[in-house]
Amino acid sequence: MNKIERIIYDGVKKTPFLKKAIRDFYQCIILLFNTPKNKFSTQFKIEVKEGFFFGFHDKTPWSPDNSKALSHYIGKNNSKSCKGQIEVGYFDTHSFEFTSIGKTDSWNWQQGSMLQWVNDKEIIFNYWNGEKNASKIVNLNGEIIKEIDVPVSVISKCGNFGLSYSFDRLNIGMPGYGYQNESEESNNSVLEPENMGITLVNIKTNESKMLFSVKDIANFNREDSMQNAFHFLTHTQFSPEAKRFFFLHRWNEGKGKRVKTRLLTSDLNGENLYELPARDMVSHLTWINETQILAYAATTQYGDAYTIFSDFSSELKVLDKKRFNSDGHPQFCESNKLVVSDTYPDRNRIQKVFTIDLEDNTRSEIGYFFSPFKYREMYRCDLHPRWDRLGTKISFDSVHPGVRSFCVLSLKDSNVKLTNVQA
Repeated sequence: MNKIERIIYDGVKKTPFLKKAIRDFYQCIILLFNTPKNKFSTQFKIEVKEGFFFGFHDKTPWSPDNSKALSHYIGKNNSKSCKGQIEVGYFDTHSFEFTSIGKTDSWNWQQGSMLQWVNDKEIIFNYWNGEKNASKIVNLNGEIIKEIDVPVSVISKCGNFGLSYSFDRLNIGMPGYGYQNESEESNNSVLEPENMGITLVNIKTNESKMLFSVKDIANFNREDSMQNAFHFLTHTQFSPEAKRFFFLHRWNEGKGKRVKTRLLTSDLNGENLYELPARDMVSHLTWINETQILAYAATTQYGDAYTIFSDFSSELKVLDKKRFNSDGHPQFCESNKLVVSDTYPDRNRIQKVFTIDLEDNTRSEIGYFFSPFKYREMYRCDLHPRWDRLGTKISFDSVHPGVRSFCVLSLKDSNVKLTNVQA
């Protein structure tokens, strides 16, 4: 964003409808007179598989041994809706041949079916069991190993635990993040339900326990703006050692108003809750280590910025706001100690992938990719960049070929120098 764009954005960001209308008009006018000739640019080797996508930035598609990469297959599906079944499966990372392991009705364009690895030989994803959204674990041949009574949002790195929340409720709070089918038991007219919350799943024993309800969280450090608002919980992620997890508490005061958000952490018993010092806005985030979280968030002291929060502390560190001046989807890599993130489409509908070295606050550009104007709102294709297990490859979803595609950039095979990446 340039200075003028930032001023306008800050003036309208609390009015979602006006913000979207101005953005769309601005981009449309620019594209009429200046459509980018190059649909993408990168110095790195890139593999593009059209008709595939993975999903969100908070998971890695690569298996623990780095030999396979998960993906959803949609073929030539260019519908804006998330209705119907799509295939789930994985690529062999050497041959790039795709193996289908099943189909699912429970998916969306932003996060897919929460497809993820339990271990080297087991994969979990959400599906519709005929009565409600649930999840199942399958082997590499697609044979069912276990069915779980709730849909999962995330699996711990060790593969022992999962977290769940109501995707039915999420579909109301954040349209485009829920699923097409809803359980008859869902009562989303209740503003602060006691029977919905965050559930911990023991993957080994297949036992589930609700840690706290939406109402419990709404009453934790309650604010005036929470009265008569629609509350929901989302964006869960375990810490690297799975001792704690973070989640977002969001509430909507009414139509046309910006959803407010706060960031909280909890242990696996649903106790020792802590609210980190963000103010009204937290968008996307990643654990850096067992106690630190990097998030694009608003704070009273620094405003909107990439901010490093420390669990059980008011300490804040903000990245250079000149280099990192807009929202993105960060993911930290333990192997190379770098963050990969992206940008939303700019005035020319260009999205960028870049890395962040947290030690010296530097930014390395990886590439840019054009997003056609039709890919907006719930149908948009955020890049959602994700590291492989070794920190030498980056996968992302892109529509620069004209269709949604699963892309992989190989950093180690390039002559381009990038801090902390092993050649």
